[in-house]
Amino acid sequence: MQSMEKKYTDGEIIFREGDQSSSAFVISSGQVELLKNASDGMVRLAMLSAGEIIGEMGIVDKSARSATARAIGPVKLDVIEREGFLASLKEEPDVALSVIGNLAERLRNSNEMAIRSRAVDVNIGPSAKLATLSTTKAPSGQMTLWEAIVALFAKPQDKRRLLEFRVARLAGDEDGSQTNLLVRALSNQPELRVKAYDEPLPVENAPDTSGVFFQSAVTTARRWLRKDKADLLIWGDVNEVGTVIHLRFVTLSGEADHPGGFLISDRLALPTNFGPEFGKLLYAVAVAAMVPRTEAQRHMIKPLLLPALEAAQQTEQSPPHELLVADQLTIQVCYGNVTALIGQYMGDPSWLRKAALAYQEALETISQADDPIGWANVKFHLCRIRQALGERGSDPEILESAASDYKEILDIFTYGEFPREWATIQSRIGSALYRLDAINGETALLKDSIAAHQSALQVFTKADAPLKWSEVKNNLGQALQIWGDLARNTEILERAVMACQEALQVRNRFETPMLWAVTQNNLGSALFLLGRLTEDSEYLEGAAEAFGKALEIYQAYGAARLSRVAERNMTKAENLLCARLARRVAKVYWEEDEPDSQDELVKRRRDKIFRDEIENHVSS
Repeated sequence: MQSMEKKYTDGEIIFREGDQSSSAFVISSGQVELLKNASDGMVRLAMLSAGEIIGEMGIVDKSARSATARAIGPVKLDVIEREGFLASLKEEPDVALSVIGNLAERLRNSNEMAIRSRAVDVNIGPSAKLATLSTTKAPSGQMTLWEAIVALFAKPQDKRRLLEFRVARLAGDEDGSQTNLLVRALSNQPELRVKAYDEPLPVENAPDTSGVFFQSAVTTARRWLRKDKADLLIWGDVNEVGTVIHLRFVTLSGEADHPGGFLISDRLALPTNFGPEFGKLLYAVAVAAMVPRTEAQRHMIKPLLLPALEAAQQTEQSPPHELLVADQLTIQVCYGNVTALIGQYMGDPSWLRKAALAYQEALETISQADDPIGWANVKFHLCRIRQALGERGSDPEILESAASDYKEILDIFTYGEFPREWATIQSRIGSALYRLDAINGETALLKDSIAAHQSALQVFTKADAPLKWSEVKNNLGQALQIWGDLARNTEILERAVMACQEALQVRNRFETPMLWAVTQNNLGSALFLLGRLTEDSEYLEGAAEAFGKALEIYQAYGAARLSRVAERNMTKAENLLCARLARRVAKVYWEEDEPDSQDELVKRRRDKIFRDEIENHVSS
């Protein structure tokens, strides 16, 4: 991507709101503030620093500048013309992903600003919204942001949109009217392409509370999705009296095991012939249920959730009285899922706590005896949030409670009927026990953590669940390296290295860059511990290389805290390697009457390095 450099002085305007867009800028040094005209003056939208891109939005969708950019202090910018910028997006995945992340983040921030301003009744004027970042209808003749982004990466003959949804004909929908209603409710969204299948999803003749029913449905649904290269299938039925639609969701990419991630037992009940307010709820739930295929798609989905949730709030607060209590609860639980997912994407515990309240209220109505699947479903969602909050606050009491509750859920989600849910819970127990060991220092918990991860691998395989398999392998390697270090056992540490290397067979730099970096850091930790224990310099060289790979990704995506962790780890590996080489040189060149004093110096240096802990982190 060719560029030329321009310099600006403090307070100088780089471009003004309303100017035509002809170039983008990369900040090479200094800071730039983005300002927006409002009724009472200029409002600061963001402060950007070296390495960040500005002005790319207008290049993508051919709109006028949506904000004013002003230099804060002396600033140097690399100016990139439109043709070269667009070419780099298509040819360089890292650049494209960074741009998409910037666009998505600014859209999310603008939505949050608008919501906050309405909540406190502050009138900042219509001009304070980032109009060019709208995901809704654009002015006549102008593409929306999502349509513009998709156009950049799609081939001319490719008609895919950001998300491809499918709707199976609802069982019991004799005239197809309710199936068509679902399609119409979703089709007016510019980022969606929705099609209906003529037939209902065939499932085995089993009660809809059995694991056989769910597994049969998921297997068939994913076969349909793979054939059609679609992301999400919505399926379900209309009840016998024709008053309620029961919907379930299957995604091509598998289950998402994080707060807000939908389970195969999740469902949404809507009244038949529902109006626009329930269409908004359906859209919010469907987007939240979709598991992104790539990191880029995840970045692009993030800003859709907050406005979707806001639009759906009314139905959660006042569920329709014509629905039975059990059906009303499905709305509350799905609303909790969307809220939790926003908290997960934003890293904001306040959203997670809000979702936890929705789940807790639902649990007060659901009885384990009367509705075991429904109870286990909500309990599982709540446990994931408690675990996330417990890990964030290093709270052993919350983590112990979550681990205990997971074991209760295993009475319902058994290995025989719900193998994937059983395995997911096992992996979560393993992660919770690993954190508890880190807090309490109980080696028995660490061994139990390893056993739980190994149990999960009885179900998750590289072929059938590659992403989940790689996650469990990564976390198993992490637990093994700690145990191997405590036991000073090279065999266990070698198993840790192997587990991380296996995870990297699935996690790669281009499709899952952040997960790839997490595992590279964990691999580096295991190699460092092996090198320290065996005094084999090749292990230390491998550790420094792995830490360096992790650092490169963290820096590229602006993960400042993780960058510091990887950089410190790489420095420790390099320092230990240098100290070891110095000792080898000393053995050759030191004179016989001097070794005691020199050895003592090297020993003190080595012991200082040994006392430093290599920093680690768990992937989500």
